[in-house]
Amino acid sequence: MDETTRAEIEKLHGRINDVKDRVTVLEAQTPHIKEALGRIEKSVDRLNGHIVKAIWVILILFIGVVFKFTVAGGWSIPGV
Repeated sequence: MDETTRAEIEKLHGRINDVKDRVTVLEAQTPHIKEALGRIEKSVDRLNGHIVKAIWVILILFIGVVFKFTVAGGWSIPGV
């Protein structure tokens, strides 16, 4: 092998070792990332439940107000 080819092979070995190191770091971080995503999903689900309850409360209050308005004769035109 000539010197140029040998230098290229050495560069490739260095790059392969760098990629191996990066993969090792990513594999080590994966459980922590999955755990954090699990916590985020739980928080989003909990928040979603609260939002749904709030929407129901607002909807029921609105229906109650419309019903009270109707019972009080709010839809009738005075003087007709």
